[in-house]
Amino acid sequence: MMFMMFSPYSFLFFSTYMLFMFSLFNITNFYYYWSVMELMMLLFMGLSYTLFVSSYSQLMVYFLIQTLSSFMLLVFYIYNLPSLLTMAFLMKLSMFPFFMWYINLIYKFPNFMLWLASTLHKLPPMLMIKLFSLELNTNILWLSIVLTVLFSGVMMLMVLDLRLLLVLSSIGNNSWFLLSQMVNMFVFLFFLVIYSFSLFFLLNSFKGMSKPSLVSSMSSNPYALTLWVLSISGMPPFPVFFGKMLVILSLLMTVDMNYFFMLFLVMNSLMVMGYLQSVMKYFIYIYSSNIHYMLKY
Repeated sequence: MMFMMFSPYSFLFFSTYMLFMFSLFNITNFYYYWSVMELMMLLFMGLSYTLFVSSYSQLMVYFLIQTLSSFMLLVFYIYNLPSLLTMAFLMKLSMFPFFMWYINLIYKFPNFMLWLASTLHKLPPMLMIKLFSLELNTNILWLSIVLTVLFSGVMMLMVLDLRLLLVLSSIGNNSWFLLSQMVNMFVFLFFLVIYSFSLFFLLNSFKGMSKPSLVSSMSSNPYALTLWVLSISGMPPFPVFFGKMLVILSLLMTVDMNYFFMLFLVMNSLMVMGYLQSVMKYFIYIYSSNIHYMLKY
């Protein structure tokens, strides 16, 4: 399954990465936490290097952007600059207005690295906000949450490639991760686990987890693929739907309702429409291919 395409070096990098990730929950010093997070970034790069089949320059661009945002986090934390600290977090999480670089780079990553970057690799910065009760600018944060969902949802309506749609979905779900960590640790981890498993099985329904896959070579079982797409979109009665409902209900009980939150719920419908549109386009593609094959032979 997941480790079949791993070399011994890949397995070593990933095992050490997971070990450092579990250690984050026991670190109480901000500077130690920041150092471990950067070590995890180096391990992520090492793992990417062993699996990557495209241009290594893309890895370096990803590394430079992540390193710059981490440096900004450290500096703005030391000088207690909440607004700039918020912007640094948004840059590291590839949220509005810092998301175009993520689309251009992650799209060409192998499927496993796309999965890792979309799920577990988001845990350290999200966890940092919660563990150290960082003082962020809530207005900037809420505005970015809403606009991230808006722009990712609109772009999802315009794409034909399911892989690109998953990259845009990863950006949009950053808003859900941020909202869930505003509630409590359990809700955040619960939603992260559900989303991670759903995305893993969806990517695994492509042709393997090691190489980039396009629509034309997605799956030998289109119905199973469709079920996972509906699951990742948050449609009932799939697991991600219940995870999002838990986030919404928990927020309603702990956070005052505001216009940003209502806008967020409205904009999220664009993401769901993007998923449904991709499913319809995919089946039209399969149907037209079958018709073409029958007419040819």
